[in-house]
Order: sequence, then structure tokens, then C-alpha cells
Amino acid sequence: MNTLKQTPSDSPKSSGVNEILQDKNTDFIKAMQSDILSISKQTEVKDNPFPMTGMPQILADLINDSVDVYGSPLEYFACTLLVACASVVRKHAVLDDGKYKNYPQLWIMYIGSSGIGKDAPLKIAFKPIIEYDLEAYGRYEFELAEWRNVDATCKKAKESSPPKPFPKMILIDDATPESFYPCLQQNGGLTLHRDELSGWFADFGRYAKSGEVARYLSLFTNGTFSINRVGKDHIKISDPYYSIIGGIQPLVLGSTLNENQMRENGLAQRFLYAFPDNAKQPMYNDAMPNPVYPLRYKKLIEYLHDNDFGTLTLSAEAKSCYIDFVNEMAHERNKTDIEYRQALYSRFRMHVLRIALTLELISSYPIGLNDSKTISVETMQYAIDICRYFIVCGLKVEKLGGSNNENKTQDMKEFARLLLEKGITQLEAARITGLSQATISRNK
Repeated sequence: MNTLKQTPSDSPKSSGVNEILQDKNTDFIKAMQSDILSISKQTEVKDNPFPMTGMPQILADLINDSVDVYGSPLEYFACTLLVACASVVRKHAVLDDGKYKNYPQLWIMYIGSSGIGKDAPLKIAFKPIIEYDLEAYGRYEFELAEWRNVDATCKKAKESSPPKPFPKMILIDDATPESFYPCLQQNGGLTLHRDELSGWFADFGRYAKSGEVARYLSLFTNGTFSINRVGKDHIKISDPYYSIIGGIQPLVLGSTLNENQMRENGLAQRFLYAFPDNAKQPMYNDAMPNPVYPLRYKKLIEYLHDNDFGTLTLSAEAKSCYIDFVNEMAHERNKTDIEYRQALYSRFRMHVLRIALTLELISSYPIGLNDSKTISVETMQYAIDICRYFIVCGLKVEKLGGSNNENKTQDMKEFARLLLEKGITQLEAARITGLSQATISRNK
């Protein structure tokens, strides 16, 4: 908002407004104009590089080498690798901050137009994990064939059959709710990874009316739930783990946010967004990947997959750092009336703990966790730095899909509400802000 909407200067109505501006809170209104301009500019942020100071060296080497070879934005590699590492840990590590418990569970969407290199990061990060799943599926096929023979024998002898084997997996990329929930229950945790999340959202929207949106909101907080459907066995899923990683184009995300009401229901704010500035299609180069770095990374994945890390806590210094950050987020949340931003800031209390846990586990390779099994202050500070990157990207996402105009309207609603608190009537506030009286009445 750059100027206030005014009626012609010779109008009796304008005279009344001018008296209000001059006699009733002129300084206040000017201050509100300044605040609203400041709020609107919060999403106009440039030069937001993904922080690398603090990244465990074993990942930093692979990230930097991959950027040189493939040309994809650095944050794509960083984010996919963090989610991949978390995906093999699942619930074998939990961070207890004294109030809440969090697994290394991450929901990350990397955003970019076609051709800027969204495929390579996913393939590099999940290659060793896909190999795990392929081996597990081979064992499942063998066990299933054996079970069918035993089952046939038991039926002839009119005896009970042993339990049917189920496919063990870490990753999932496409599933209807009917198949997804049993897989989640049987495996204790899954990670969705897809080149393009638009397909997932398309399927997701198909089931929105049957409570699918609420189910995913619950999955984010590891909420226990039951599934009861006609003709299906009762399923109870306790404390589920579910991570998400995938790419999406800005325009597609904008329309998806609108179609699925993701801003309103809070799903959008549960994601962390890797949204690079001015990303361009990389030029071809002859650089070849250093084979040492993928081999080291594979060893890291084996370490994370094979260990049960148990419960970690925050060191005293890390706890102090965490409290300062959470209070900062609470301050940002409390000073805005824009619901998207309120939910955005509120979620970082959980995001930062999950990122810190993931980083600490990676940093413990290959010697293992420290004896106290605590998150160091250095790890916590780096997790906060990463969160600051994601906050800026989250504010950029707020503008997608025509939400910029929506933001301006929200800012004017906030302005109108404050005018009413100062004793200015709805009619007068409508003239000053350009909003209708009905809108102001609903917003008060």
C-alpha cells in the first residue's frame, strides 16, 4: 500500500476524513502505513543463499562436487541429502527437548521451473536407499512364494496359515490411501520421494473430501490414528513417521496451494521450501563426479540405517540457543495478523529440532554419538541458520498463485482493525483503506 484511498478534496465526506486524520491519530495512521509497507516488503527478499557453514563435511564434499558437475542449485542437493539421511533412521532416533519428542522427519519441497536440474539431486541422494528397497523386495518375493506353498498345504489340512509376509520398504512414490496406510503400519515409517510432487497433489486432492487432508496434517505431528472402512480390516497406526521430498514448478505450486486450500488448512506451512533465487538452466560441462564422495555417502547411509540411536537431548548451550530462536519465532508470529505467517513461524519450533537431530546423527559418523547423546550448540546454531533460509523461502511461497494481492488485502484488513481499535467507525475505516464495510465488519 503506497497511498490512502481518498475522495475528492471538495467532498463533505473527504472533509470528515481529513478531520479524522488531522485530529484523531494522525501519527498513529502514518505509523500503520509504515508498518504495512514493511510487512508487504517482507516477501520481497533477495540474496538468500543456502548456508553451508556447518554442513557435515561428508555431505559438503558431495554437495559441492555435485553442483560443479550437474549445475543444479546447491540447496537442491543439500535438502535431498538431509531427507535421505533422515529416511533411513526413521524412528531409531528421537530428540527429547524436555517437552516434546521429535523424530528426524522432514517435509521439503524444492521449487524450480523446468530444466534447472531437479532430477539429479534426488537420484544421487536416494540411490543407495533404492538399492536397500530393491534387496528387500527380492526377499519379499522369495518369502511370498514360500508362504503360498505353505498356505496351500495348510488349507488342504484345514490348518491355520502363518502370517502373510509384507513388503519391507523405506521409500514410497505412489500409492492410494488403501495401500498406503497398510504399508505405513507395517513398516513403522515411510518417506515419499517423487521427481514431481504435482502428481502426488493431484491424487491427494482426489481424496480431500474423505478426510485425507486432516490425515496428512496429523502425520506431520506423528499423531496416532485409526482407519475403518467398509470391506477393509481395521488399521491402527501408532506414532507414524512420514517424510516427504520432491520437486515442483512455481506456477504448479501456486495453483496447487489455491486448489487444495493449503494455506488455509495449514498444510503449506508444514513444508520447508528450497526456492533458489534466479535459478537458470546449467550449461553443459565436461566435469565428471568424483567417485570417492558417493562411496563415502553410501557408508554414511549404512551407518545411519544399521544403528539404533535411541533418545537424544539438548545440551545446556543448545537448549539456550533453541529457546532464543523459539521466542523469536513467537514474536514474529504474534506481531502479524496474517494467518499464513502465523502458522509459518509457529512450525519452526518443530522444524529446527528435526533438522538439528538429523545433522547431529550425520556428524556422529563414523565414531558414534558422544557419551551424553546430546545435540551440540554448534549443531543447533547451524540448524537455526538453515531454518532462516527456509523462512525466507516460505515467505516467497506465500506470494505464489496470486497471493500477493491477497497479502495486500490482509495488510489492509489489519490496518482497518487497528483503526477500529482507535475509535474510528467502520464507514470511516472503509474510506481510508478502500475496503468494503462488510469486509471490515467480518474482520473485526
